[in-house]
Amino acid sequence: MKISIIGPGHTAIPPVGWGAVETLIWDMRNALIELGHQVQIINTTDPNKIIAEINSYRPDFVHIHYDDWVVLYPYIQYPCACTSHFGYLERPQMFNGYANVANEFAKIKPRVFCLSEGIKKVYSVLMNIPKERLFISPNGVNCGSFKCVDTPDYPNASIYLAKIDYRKRQHLFQSITSLWYAGNIADERFDKTKNYLGEWSKKYLYENLTHYGNLVLLSDGEAHPLVCMEAFAAGLGVVVTEWGKANLDVDKKFITVISEKHINDIEFLEYEIVKNREYSINNRAEILEYAQKFDWINVIKDIYVPTIEKIIK
Repeated sequence: MKISIIGPGHTAIPPVGWGAVETLIWDMRNALIELGHQVQIINTTDPNKIIAEINSYRPDFVHIHYDDWVVLYPYIQYPCACTSHFGYLERPQMFNGYANVANEFAKIKPRVFCLSEGIKKVYSVLMNIPKERLFISPNGVNCGSFKCVDTPDYPNASIYLAKIDYRKRQHLFQSITSLWYAGNIADERFDKTKNYLGEWSKKYLYENLTHYGNLVLLSDGEAHPLVCMEAFAAGLGVVVTEWGKANLDVDKKFITVISEKHINDIEFLEYEIVKNREYSINNRAEILEYAQKFDWINVIKDIYVPTIEKIIK
């Protein structure tokens, strides 16, 4: 197939540093090409250029990966779907300015590739999009990009790897001495003199994530976080809030889900982080096997392409 993928247009694809959506698009493109498909990436803030490039390419399918571009959906003359990576999709009370985008989805009623069952329910119930226009198509990760060692260099340290901002709320957990942070700082409440590792490049991430005991992600909103899949690919278990558990098998011992009612109980959090870390370090082979579930090759072959074929046949 010929597939056009539409990015946000604000950051280069592939990204040099941070940019989860841009990384997802690039890794997805590479896996599609490996499987024999042709891929066009359009990554511009000019809507007229987007339409022109799509029409010039004449794809079999168009996949929009940026919510604001849903307004282009009626002008795309090829089979098309939108995917939202908005972190608060399952928490409408947190929409604020996003309510305008949600109203566009409700008005246009586009075909949507939902990242999880929970998100699919939001589009169905809140935006009244017919269920036959909603499909589950999760994110993936390129497992082959990640180094993995049997014994990490920092077995007694956990890593909170994410943009440091209000949604990720890292500042709440800085009294946990074994928890370290990497990411660009966008929250003045965070104390960069405490356990801060700076901003990692993608290359550094691929080489060094494996050297920590486990990953922590205690956001108050997520869609289907790439960083959890990256952790599995590097052999790490994860500690997440209920907002970050989309598509995860929560019965696995290397996956710990923290209820929101415990988010301010630092002693409890530290205990759960350490318990997860100790199990994860000793069971890396199990984690790496689980990571294959999210490898882009498998996601595209087993879910993404069959879903597109169902739409365009």
